[in-house]
Order: sequence, then C-alpha cells, then structure tokens
Amino acid sequence: MDPHIRASIQTNTFYYFIIILFMTTVSQLATMITIVFADISGKENLIAITIVGSAFIGAFGIIRMMTNMKLIASDMDDKMSETNYGKELQSIPFHILRFIFAGVFIIIAIVQLITIY
Repeated sequence: MDPHIRASIQTNTFYYFIIILFMTTVSQLATMITIVFADISGKENLIAITIVGSAFIGAFGIIRMMTNMKLIASDMDDKMSETNYGKELQSIPFHILRFIFAGVFIIIAIVQLITIY
C-alpha cells in the first residue's frame, strides 16, 4: 500500500476514534448530570434508553475503530514493518484495547442504570 494512503487512513481512523470517544463521553456525562441534578421520577425509562444508546454507540464505535487500526497495522509491507514506527505500531495490542475501551463505556452505563433504578 502506498505510504501516503496508509498515513491518510491511519490519521482518519485516529480522528474517528477521538470523535467517538469525545461524543460518547460527553453524552454519558450529560446523562449523569441529569440523573444527579434533575427530577427524573417517572422518566426512568427515557433516561435508560439514552444510557444504553450512548453506551452501544460508543462501545461498537470503539471496537470498529480499533479493528480498523489493527488491520492497518497488519497490512504493512516488509520494508515499513522493519522500521521503528512499524515495530511500535505492530506492538500495540489493539485486540485487547478495543475491549478495554468498550468495557469502560459499558461499566459506566451499568453504574448509571443502577443509579436510576
């Protein structure tokens, strides 16, 4: 693969990862502020839907972006994989990180759900 195309794909994937991370974090923080400070009596199901929705979007988005990064790292040619950059990129445990990041969003959602019920 052309190095310029690879760099462009990696940069875009990283920015998508940051956008998903930011949007999900802001959504979960806004939901937690609503739970703590607002009167949600009788609206628990509505809040639960927003919690579950943001957690699923965040978790699956993170899993998808980390899978993309893993595929980009594994698609290096021999010349690039022997450089320091290639060695470092291939040593990142994307298969583990995707579940750690997704797990954080799921755990936060579970805590929020326990809080409202």
